[in-house]
Amino acid sequence: MLTQRIKALSRGHLLTIVFLVALALRLAFLTTKPFAWTHQLQAGDEPLYHGVAASLTQGKGYTLNGEPTARYGPGYVIFIAALYRLLGISPPAARVGNALLGSLLCALIAWWAIQLWGNRAGLGAGLAATVYYPFVQLPPYLLTENLYLPLFVAAMMVTWLLCADRARNEPVVKGALAGTLWGVAALTRSIALPIALLSSLWLGFRRQWMHALLAITSLIAVLTPWTLRNYSVFAAFVPLQLSAGHDFYLAFGPPGTEPKVLGHWNWGSDVQRPQIPKGLSPVERDRWLQRKAWEHIKSDPMSAIIKRIPRKLANLLVPFYGPASLPNKVLSTLCYLALLLLSIPALVRSWRSKDAKERTFTELVLLVILFTVTFHAIFYGVVRYRYPIDALLLVAVGKWMAKC
Repeated sequence: MLTQRIKALSRGHLLTIVFLVALALRLAFLTTKPFAWTHQLQAGDEPLYHGVAASLTQGKGYTLNGEPTARYGPGYVIFIAALYRLLGISPPAARVGNALLGSLLCALIAWWAIQLWGNRAGLGAGLAATVYYPFVQLPPYLLTENLYLPLFVAAMMVTWLLCADRARNEPVVKGALAGTLWGVAALTRSIALPIALLSSLWLGFRRQWMHALLAITSLIAVLTPWTLRNYSVFAAFVPLQLSAGHDFYLAFGPPGTEPKVLGHWNWGSDVQRPQIPKGLSPVERDRWLQRKAWEHIKSDPMSAIIKRIPRKLANLLVPFYGPASLPNKVLSTLCYLALLLLSIPALVRSWRSKDAKERTFTELVLLVILFTVTFHAIFYGVVRYRYPIDALLLVAVGKWMAKC
């Protein structure tokens, strides 16, 4: 009886159910965090995102404390600024916006699973995403993952459709849509840029050269205005964000002496806190950090690169952050283990399937997983940098749910 009712649901109704359930859970979770309804900002990058968004809302441009910045791409900041313009400069408004984005992510996961295995799979994958604790706990925090994850899943899904639906003679405009989504995702988190290029290359290997070319062209078109703005402000080529030296130093700089924390790669604990000379411009500071990292690599390449890989992998792949509370650790671990137990067999079966849709889905997912793990093993990663992989694995859970 239940199966028949699920089959009778239209896609729109099913996706609406997933979205509303996810939104209810995320808003309920917000109520458990007293700071979520105040102007209190958490440590880390929250003050930067809030500060630049407030400057945009007040007509002061893309600045922080009166100075132009390109420390991060503008995608998430513009999203927050749009909410501030509508509802006033209020971090709680951004957190409710995050809850809406998280609910959209769940609906997108359900939609992709529906296209692969039908309504039952879509409902199962979507509801699994709604209760996946690492995603439920994102909205209270001003983090780029809130916007990046739905953009990433949407871009991946459209890229997949370009191969999965080629027998239907899909219009070439879908290639442009994929590139546009990848461009906005890259402006939100720069890691999307190499993934977009790899995905376009995958399209080429799949003989979808026109779509691949349109995707790359659209991607460049989206990024160009921001790159030109950065060149105008900093007199340097900064395609996405002015942090190449910062990230390079954080990955390969001299070792720190402070206590290490599981799930984190931090200044002080993993890498020595730099003593940056005063009076340097943002570009000069970034180049100074890059030089210092190269100096350490040249002096001890084994320590700077190879010996750090196990810890970097551990930080990326562990279920939870070290400082998290015990209930948080338990919930995160149970959800993570369940995700792996359900999704990995589903991916293996999809890989062996004769259905072209399943096979291409698995190819694309494995490509992204391989790149993401390799990239963060070489550079650095933390638990939330793994979340795009988790989103893809949640889609794969739909195959298992369809068999139940």
